[in-house]
Amino acid sequence: MIQRRLLPNTPALLAFDALARTGSFTAAARDLGQTQGAISRQVAQLEGQLGVPLVDRSSRAAGLTEAGTAYARAARAALDVLGRGAMEALGRTQEQGLRLAILPTFGTRWLMPRIPRFVRRHPEVTLHFTTRIGRFDLRAEGIDAAIHSGRGDWPGARLTLLMAEHLLPVAAPGTPAVLGQPLLALTSRPQAWPDWWAHETMLGPLPAPSMRLEHVATLAQAAASGMGVALMPAFLIRPELDSGALIALGPETPSGFGYYFAEPEPTLGHKPNPAVAQLRDWLLTETDRDTVA
Repeated sequence: MIQRRLLPNTPALLAFDALARTGSFTAAARDLGQTQGAISRQVAQLEGQLGVPLVDRSSRAAGLTEAGTAYARAARAALDVLGRGAMEALGRTQEQGLRLAILPTFGTRWLMPRIPRFVRRHPEVTLHFTTRIGRFDLRAEGIDAAIHSGRGDWPGARLTLLMAEHLLPVAAPGTPAVLGQPLLALTSRPQAWPDWWAHETMLGPLPAPSMRLEHVATLAQAAASGMGVALMPAFLIRPELDSGALIALGPETPSGFGYYFAEPEPTLGHKPNPAVAQLRDWLLTETDRDTVA
């Protein structure tokens, strides 16, 4: 039997959990909508109740002590149990939350127009979107899965190929040909123009790109404005091609990049989120639908 004097009150437990999650008293206060002083007092009260320091206050950063790290895991587990119990007491089906990191242009141009189909199929899954570019530690950041563009290498993640990327040279209507036009390139695809140019042996020496841009949407706008010819992922600019804002000036070529569904590598004792597999399977269905279309 746990001694009653060791059982914390809920506000103190919430304050400490917020501090452990955010890493600072200021961020914890912002997270809970309280003052920094209130968070500090509640954590100090919890330390006094337990009789051990939970926070290392010797530096500016609010790092946890060894005991604090262990207690943070227990606090998070306890709050999760209380949350599930509250849902059951209210007679509600427990929702499955899924945090998905997406690429900005992929998210707005390809995923969001399709996501209502997933929501209709899995109404029990609550999706939380965040924007990420590049690789990161999925588990450390509390991300269940991510959409990743790359060459299929991500240490610590299990990757499922959704689609291979093909690049297409496009420009504003009335542009006669690629040759003689300024070349616009994606910063993340430095080899794209040389690879495409190698397929077109009649074009002569490759000129240097006149402009490099980081985002697909900005590159599409630059090309549609007549600033030059852009080499772009074909599936992301279908709206501009269909509307006539951009025209193709050559064939599609594979870039060597792909779009992947990334999830943390399974570890011993970690219970997988079933919504991750549901989303992965649905995404594969959607990419198959695009291939058939």
